[in-house]
Amino acid sequence: MASTFSHWPNGHFDLSSAFVPLPEAILDDLMGDEDQDVAAATRDWAATLMDQHVYSCNGFFIIDGSSYACLDAEQRIHMTKRLAPCLGQPIVHQSKHLRQDLVTNVRDAGVRFTSSKDQNFSSSNQEAVEHTESTELPNPIGAFLLHSIQPAYKGGASRFVNAYTLLDSLAEIDPGHVEVLQRRFWFDTGRGERVEAPIVSCDDKGNLDFRWMYAFLENGRPLTRHWNDHAQEAIDATRNLMEELRIKVMLGRGDIVVVNNKMILHARDGFENHADHPPRWLLRSWFE
Repeated sequence: MASTFSHWPNGHFDLSSAFVPLPEAILDDLMGDEDQDVAAATRDWAATLMDQHVYSCNGFFIIDGSSYACLDAEQRIHMTKRLAPCLGQPIVHQSKHLRQDLVTNVRDAGVRFTSSKDQNFSSSNQEAVEHTESTELPNPIGAFLLHSIQPAYKGGASRFVNAYTLLDSLAEIDPGHVEVLQRRFWFDTGRGERVEAPIVSCDDKGNLDFRWMYAFLENGRPLTRHWNDHAQEAIDATRNLMEELRIKVMLGRGDIVVVNNKMILHARDGFENHADHPPRWLLRSWFE
C-alpha cells in the first residue's frame, strides 16, 4: 500500500512540526462558563488542526501546555470538556473491557497484567505496547485526545508509529505480508467481546483503517482459521517494525495530544509514581 506521507522517524519527520500553541483568545473561550457555547472561532481553530495534522501528514498534534501552565486540575478538566466536542463527535462507551465518558481519567489503578492476553493499559503503570483504540468494536473510534494533567515521577513516555510507513516497510520485506493483514482476523478481549475484521482496510474515501491490539489477536487466534505459518510471519514482521519505526514523546504538564486512531499506533513506556510526587494523571476523550 503506497504512502503519500512522509516516512518518519527515519530522518523525514520533524517532531517540532507536531507542536502547536494555544492562542490566548482560544484559551479564554475554553475557560468560559459551562452553559456558554464555545465560540465559532474556537471550533474553526480546532477543525483546522484536525484537517492539517490529524487527518493528513502527521496523524497527530500536540497542544503545547507551557502557555497555560498556571491552570489547576479542575480548570484543565473544564477546559478539556469544552475542547473535546470541537475536535469531533464525542463517543461515550461502556463495556466489560473499559468505560469511556466524555472525559475519562487515566491513572494507575494498581492493575497488573498476569497474562499478555489480558491487558487494560489505562489502569496500569506497566508498559503499554503499540495498539489502536477500541479494536474490539465493529467501528473503532476515529481519533482520541489525551491531556497530561500530571506527568509521572519517572518514565511514561508516549510512543507513536505511522501505519502508512509501517505498511510501506512491510511491503519491502514481503508484499505478501500486507495481503495477510488485509484478511479478516478475530479480535477478542477475553471478556466475551469479539469482532471479526481485517487488520488493514480502507474506508470509502481511500483512507487507511489500521486495527491492532496484539493481545486481542492472540485471544482470537483459535477462531482465525487462516492463521498459519505464513500469517504468523506477517504478524511477527509487523511487530518487529513497530519497534523500529516508533518515535517517542514525553508529554509535559498541560500538553494535549490528539491522535488519528486509524493511522497512528500508540503506546506508552512503563512508569513509576512516587510518594513525594503527584501521581501520573491524564484525561482521555474519544471521537468518531
